[in-house]
Amino acid sequence: MKIGYLGPKGSYSYEATQKYMSIEDNIIEYSEISKVIKALENDEIQKCVVPFENAIHGSVLDTMDAIFEYKDIYVVDELILDINHILMAKTKDTRIAKIYSHPQALAQCSKLLNEKYINAQKIPVSSTSYAASLASKESDTACICNKSCEKLYNLEIINSNIQDIEFNQTRFIVLSKIKNKRNTKKTSIIFSTKDEPGALYKILGLFSLAEINLTKIESRPAKTRLGDYMFFVDLEGDEKDEIIKNTFKNIILYCEEFRVIGSY
Repeated sequence: MKIGYLGPKGSYSYEATQKYMSIEDNIIEYSEISKVIKALENDEIQKCVVPFENAIHGSVLDTMDAIFEYKDIYVVDELILDINHILMAKTKDTRIAKIYSHPQALAQCSKLLNEKYINAQKIPVSSTSYAASLASKESDTACICNKSCEKLYNLEIINSNIQDIEFNQTRFIVLSKIKNKRNTKKTSIIFSTKDEPGALYKILGLFSLAEINLTKIESRPAKTRLGDYMFFVDLEGDEKDEIIKNTFKNIILYCEEFRVIGSY
């Protein structure tokens, strides 16, 4: 099986994909989340692993928007990865004038950067692994990345676990064009409400009446007109469960658009 991920090698997406893949799988890197998911849509790959939510900085909007765009793609699994940011460079004793990393990683390590490297230029790039590749080629340069980059890019560790908040995890989702057939514990849906008073209130009330636990709800612009929103919701249970199927039938009455994006 071909599995796509947000590269290059050494990214957290690469690490998550390594945990998910089987020995016989081939993994293919892409430079952007949108390109990974488009490759799945075009049948270049059979599955892809993309970041969806971080415990500190919330949802990954590029992933949410791509799922909204491609209507025949489903969530079939998820992985939770501990995020431990590490400061690396070509040599430990280098003078650090520049620090490369992904914007979220730079933000998540702001305390150390502002205390010890206040005069260093902080340069955001597309991924932590790309930051590592740049640091491996330049002098007076460091990067914030993960442990796998140490050997991949021949770097040395200057400081480990430098994130501001010790508890930091990212949720990755596995996408496919084929829905799960096995019984699952979680379901994700997308919907937009009809333009009528109390529509969202009524929908949430139906979940409450059915005693269905919602674990995430977030809105995104529907990209149709100002004030139109799509709601992404995670809930406990499988879409094949009778109580959930019946609740969905009732909810659709108040929706302009409704779509199950996967049980997993």
